Amino acid sequence: MADRMEKFRELDENELHIREHELGEQIFRLRFQLTTGQAESVKKLREARRDLARVKTLVRMKELGHPIAAPKAREKSEKGAEQKQVSKRPTHKRSSREKKTE
Repeated sequence: MADRMEKFRELDENELHIREHELGEQIFRLRFQLTTGQAESVKKLREARRDLARVKTLVRMKELGHPIAAPKAREKSEKGAEQKQVSKRPTHKRSSREKKTE
């Protein structure tokens, strides 16, 4: 996946729009083949949809003026309290019926 994003990040805005149009047509053809029973696998359709989403994301980021750079790798935190997040549940509250029986 990272390789595909890197490939798309290198394209300029015009090339991204062209790629978006091509992927839209490819998805149409693959869906048509799928409904007529001619498709070999659904994997191609799934990958084309994901690629289209990636391209649309990059186009939108460029429209908004966001810098398009590779995401930074997450730093691995040490094992311990930071890694485990214990949810604090409220203590059991007694119902009014339990209070009356005391």
